[in-house]
Amino acid sequence: MKPQLSSPADAFAPVRDAASSAVRNLGLTCAPWQLSPEHWQRVLVAVEARARMRGLTLADGWRGELAEQMGRTETNTSTEPGS
Repeated sequence: MKPQLSSPADAFAPVRDAASSAVRNLGLTCAPWQLSPEHWQRVLVAVEARARMRGLTLADGWRGELAEQMGRTETNTSTEPGS
């Protein structure tokens, strides 16, 4: 049987990597799930800018998916615009 080359989680890896890079580039020293909501919003803006710069379109709901994959809970994050 041929092994799977990618899973849905792996397809999201570039977005997770962009978020981790944004945390480092913003000079934040804590883990993504420990960021304040204000700092998390800055990370999301940086991820969105990086995607735009590379010509990528982020799927609807990417903020919530990223928050979940980075270990953030609903109690410590506001993930969608206008929320």
